[in-house]
Amino acid sequence: MHVMKNILQSITLLMLIGLACDTIAQTQQLSLIQAQDYALKNAFQIKNALHDKASADLTSDELLGIGLPQLNGSLQYQNFINLPTSIIPGDFFGAPGQDVKVQFGVPHQMTAGLSASQLLFDGTWLIGLQASKAYAELQRKNIQKSEIDIRAKTAEAYSTALTTQANLAVLREMLSNMQKLLTDTEAMQREGFSEQQDVDQLMLSVNDLMIQIGYTEQYVKITKDLLKFTIGMPLSTEIELSDTWESLTEQAGDDILSFNANSTIDVQLAENGLLMQQLNVKSKKAALMPNLAAFYNLQTQGLRDEFDYFDTSLPWFPIQLWGIQLNVPILSGGSKSKTIKKTEVEVKRMTDMVSMTKEAVQLEYNTATTELAFSKKRMAQSKSNLELAKSILQKEETKYREGLSNSFNITQRNQQVINAQSAFTNAAIAYMNAQTKLNKVLNK
Repeated sequence: MHVMKNILQSITLLMLIGLACDTIAQTQQLSLIQAQDYALKNAFQIKNALHDKASADLTSDELLGIGLPQLNGSLQYQNFINLPTSIIPGDFFGAPGQDVKVQFGVPHQMTAGLSASQLLFDGTWLIGLQASKAYAELQRKNIQKSEIDIRAKTAEAYSTALTTQANLAVLREMLSNMQKLLTDTEAMQREGFSEQQDVDQLMLSVNDLMIQIGYTEQYVKITKDLLKFTIGMPLSTEIELSDTWESLTEQAGDDILSFNANSTIDVQLAENGLLMQQLNVKSKKAALMPNLAAFYNLQTQGLRDEFDYFDTSLPWFPIQLWGIQLNVPILSGGSKSKTIKKTEVEVKRMTDMVSMTKEAVQLEYNTATTELAFSKKRMAQSKSNLELAKSILQKEETKYREGLSNSFNITQRNQQVINAQSAFTNAAIAYMNAQTKLNKVLNK
């Protein structure tokens, strides 16, 4: 029995070790750059843009096929239960004044045909080809914009998760210090060197910190899930953020690069939209032009008194023709001219939109550079204030242990550190967001 028990215990231990190894293996280390690279391949926004691009390419190919030779085959069988009857004057049959009823044809008729057509000229189709290519280019630029947007969203989600994680680490460190101080105070109170009020005050601070830690732990999970959703990673995947605020701020930099609004993706998209409207005007005007097409038909008929089409010795009668068809628009009641004027109005609208987009992008760049410079100074000052608040707390704890301070002062200094940490966190987020906005404007 003891041997079997030991075997079972060993198996259970191995299973637990295996589960632990699986958990470790599933935890993925994730830096900001790795998160952005992952998002570029898996984010739902990117996948949707790629689907739109594939659809645009197929639309272009579909339109191109309209201008290529068209070939169709047909097969028709008819069984006349009653043949058509014609009335012919009897004079033709030597019976003047009488109508003669005659039936022409055979009851079984089968026709096999082959028809071909080729579009020779159609202005609307030619302009449509140009528009389809412009539309495919628009979707390609939309993919580029989606990549820029997803990089920015990933950076924002990563910085939020990293901030929450950093706050949790600070709160845990403060809780550890306060618990140690509480333990020392309780020992001093038992020896009569401290009052119960000091113990209660520190206990209240410890409890408040534990509540904040519990909330922050849940928020850490939420922000990580938001990051995983943003980059298209399964929510069941465990991740560890490998970057720190220090490493991110060092990577960010604050070099202000030269800027040209015309090179930004938003302006390019607006210009592409203008091109689409200009092609739309050309297409409406091309609809007023004639179109020309050639066609060719080949048919063969089998006329039978009986259904004996499998008899290859019986004759088939061919029909063959070709021709050219010209369609010329003549009168449309003025509707087409009004349509052209309407599309010309849209061209003017898109021209104004391009100008407005250039100004908006320039304004966004100016705002981002200003926010970046200010937020960097604010972050540096907030970091200095945080270090100062920590130093004050440490000195106050020393004075408390020496009997020169009280628990109320300790609580105040502790709250001062929390406030300073919150201010530094907000400043760091503002700095990273400003850098993200600038990168987005610069198409980075």
